[in-house]
Amino acid sequence: MGLGELHKIPSYGHIVSSSLVVKKRHPINKKEAKKLNKDLLKTHGVNFYIEAGKYEKGICSDFEVLIQNGHIIAIIIEGISHLSVRGLLHHELQTGWVQVDMGAIPFVCNGANVMSAGINDVSSEVIVGQYIWIREENHHKPLGVGKAIINGEEMLSLKKGKAIQAIHYIGDKIWTYGVKD
Repeated sequence: MGLGELHKIPSYGHIVSSSLVVKKRHPINKKEAKKLNKDLLKTHGVNFYIEAGKYEKGICSDFEVLIQNGHIIAIIIEGISHLSVRGLLHHELQTGWVQVDMGAIPFVCNGANVMSAGINDVSSEVIVGQYIWIREENHHKPLGVGKAIINGEEMLSLKKGKAIQAIHYIGDKIWTYGVKD
């Protein structure tokens, strides 16, 4: 099963605007840790070292979350694990990204869907339905997570239209979870 096939699941765009209530929060056990490591390897192609007892898992209305030190570092939707922006900041990934120009950054950081016109580079393996991470062009830092609506080649060739459905971004409820005022 390829990376693209993993990501052919229902749309969860409403995650962006929903309030975040985490229920049934519990420390993960060895079995859960092994599964999460396997799932993250399958999704991102990088080995992760998630250990039992050091991370917690919680359930939100439509998805699950992986919590480390009080912050959400991964989102689990329909059995597919993807790093959150906080998780992406701690792991340098070389695949599954879409790069936006400086003009698109304010929109991405406000939860807008990403338009083709604002995309200036794409990781070669991005296909329709894949969960991807959105990065800025200067320092390649993550800005958000979304689902590709069109494939990577089309993102670069089209000059208008929606390319990525936003799911999570810097400043949303997933990002601010665990942050004290």
